Amino acid sequence: MLGQEPVVVMAASDAIRDVRGYRAQLRRQRVSAVALLTNDRARRPFATLVELVVALAPVRERCIIDMSRPDECVPVGSRGALTVRCVLDAATAGRRVLRELVAREAWAPQNRRTVGSPERLWVLALWRDAGEVGVGGAVSHVSGILNGFRQLGWRVALVTNGRPPEQLRAAVDVVEIAAPLPRGERFIRESAQLAANDGMREAALALALRTPPSLVYERNSFLSRAGADISRRLGVPLVLEWNASVVWENRHWYRKAPLKRLFQVIGARYELHAVRSASVVAAVSRAAAAMATDMGAAPSRVEVVANAVDAACVPEPSPLPAREGARLGWVGSFGHWHGVEVAIESLRHLPPDVRLVLVGDGERRQDCVRMADRLGVGDRITWTGSVSHGEALDVLSRCDVLVSPHVWKGPDPFFGSPTKLFEYMALGRPVVASRLEQIGEMLTDGVTAVLTEPGDPKSLAEGVTRVLELTDRGAALGRNARREALAEHTWERRAGQILSRLSLPTPHPATEKG
Repeated sequence: MLGQEPVVVMAASDAIRDVRGYRAQLRRQRVSAVALLTNDRARRPFATLVELVVALAPVRERCIIDMSRPDECVPVGSRGALTVRCVLDAATAGRRVLRELVAREAWAPQNRRTVGSPERLWVLALWRDAGEVGVGGAVSHVSGILNGFRQLGWRVALVTNGRPPEQLRAAVDVVEIAAPLPRGERFIRESAQLAANDGMREAALALALRTPPSLVYERNSFLSRAGADISRRLGVPLVLEWNASVVWENRHWYRKAPLKRLFQVIGARYELHAVRSASVVAAVSRAAAAMATDMGAAPSRVEVVANAVDAACVPEPSPLPAREGARLGWVGSFGHWHGVEVAIESLRHLPPDVRLVLVGDGERRQDCVRMADRLGVGDRITWTGSVSHGEALDVLSRCDVLVSPHVWKGPDPFFGSPTKLFEYMALGRPVVASRLEQIGEMLTDGVTAVLTEPGDPKSLAEGVTRVLELTDRGAALGRNARREALAEHTWERRAGQILSRLSLPTPHPATEKG
């Protein structure tokens, strides 16, 4: 089985949702062997369910390949044994969920010391999404701010529930990985997220004995209470990175099934606990800050800390080769408001020699591929798939124009602060972006970018045309944007803003970079 080219590639979650369709597809394709690829078998959620789905495959050979040992094939258990295992695991997960549902708010006791110590220049950071998220804006945000603390003379100790992404590992001094959860606790993703609070807390408190922190830093995550509990136990401030209410996002975008709504009840309670426990809720935009107060945060504790760029990671702009047409660049995870569909459709309003490079991956990518083919522009698009942060910046640096066609639907203001926006600026290439809340506030039309109407492919195409028709093809726009990004929008400055809010020192003050 090893070394063979796969005939069918399918996400395990898709197979679980439609077992009958999965089996039918394998029969149609005359597949004879199935391999389950996993980054870390001892930590992945849905482990027993996925292995049962593999066991149900109508094939002769079945195995599990753990990418930490890619040369080994682990045999899959029998259908009967895995069915029994599923029942037992479901009972374990059910007890965990029931316990959390009926629990009173008996949170960890508050230690008397509630301010950081200026003598202990350690940040204790938490990352609970190991194995789930490897690249993208979330990783860049957390990596960037932690690296900003280090640039200011602090050291960072990171607690994770698995091997951290390389970009994040490079931004910290010490890593402590929590012990793997029992298999039953990982029966579904939400039960694993609930159980991870205990493991993360134990690992963090042990690490704090070796690296006593002056603050705890955590990204707001669904069903997470670890950061709030740890900060209370240690008596140090919690800085809660607030991109949005995850409960709000789930309610509006993702979790519609009755079981999912059950977890929303727990999630809402935990999110309230987090915002009330935080000394600083670092909201990425004014709209996000308003959302935090709506969710229960004290307005006096909410600080707008926009996203930024790590200047050291961005290559110096170099001359582009002479070529016909132009190459547009975009990076993202194909999210609801990233506007990639607008970028794709804009090609219909641009000359045939204008191409689009889409960097990244996500659940909606295949829908976008089908859309591009339906519109007849598929042959003008390059899809890189998921690449490292450094590779993404390198690809974007070789584009003529960088596009940020964000969209927003609904009555509430757009609350995002796109990391890509600040990276685009620092790359020194001309930017065409939506005139949308913070994006329109950070960019000045005709000076650091060209702004267009959100959700309008024709407006985006007109913006691109406007840049390409300039005598310098937007070079001055790029220079202005880069200068502003490196002077005003670095992670070092954002970290300094947080430390200043907590009255903590910055041994190496942030400096303007040219």
